[in-house]
Amino acid sequence: QTLVEKLHAVSVIVGDNFRYGHKAAGDIALLQKLGESWGFTATAAPLLKEPSTGGTSGLRGSSGRAAVPFSATYIRTCVQAGDIRTAAEVLGRPHRLDGIVERGDQRGRELGFPTANLRTEQWAAVPADGVYAGRVFRLDEWGRTVDQLGIAAISVGTNPTFEVRQRRVEAFVLDFSGDLYGQALGVEFVERLRGMEKFDGIEPLIAQMNDDVKTTRELLIPW
Repeated sequence: QTLVEKLHAVSVIVGDNFRYGHKAAGDIALLQKLGESWGFTATAAPLLKEPSTGGTSGLRGSSGRAAVPFSATYIRTCVQAGDIRTAAEVLGRPHRLDGIVERGDQRGRELGFPTANLRTEQWAAVPADGVYAGRVFRLDEWGRTVDQLGIAAISVGTNPTFEVRQRRVEAFVLDFSGDLYGQALGVEFVERLRGMEKFDGIEPLIAQMNDDVKTTRELLIPW
């Protein structure tokens, strides 16, 4: 019904581990057989995998470990572990979170680092708690990029210094001033700078935030 009546498919390409139908009973052999009856071809493509030994492909592997097939689950696992480099290598682009800017505690503004507090979808793949260097884009209502706001130091976590319990994604866009409340933004994660830390007071926190901004500039300029 989907492939023939709705999509009018002529050629179907799936991964070689593809399953479909009730209790995943259908496989590539059945799909090819049905294709012969309904006028389309079905081809199984081999899955890309993480190298089982270190070395040559450009994608990082661990010596002595079995190769891991690339999949949405694999990428999500990398993101949730904070390994956004590997996630970007598999995706072919940096991992990005889209969301609407909402009002937070305004604490960043008081500290001299006004942040865009991003409200994300419930099932979004949010990276591990920590601070990241990245980029921020303004989006239209369809999620398409309108313009590039600039590079950003991005905080993910609960902000333990102020004992905030709600997990947040906050982006401090360097060299930007303006009201972003209610706007749709895309936040790209390029490099993990450090884990989330609890500081003894405001001054060491501000000093670390200045270091994070400096490192972000060094990593992403020119951009």
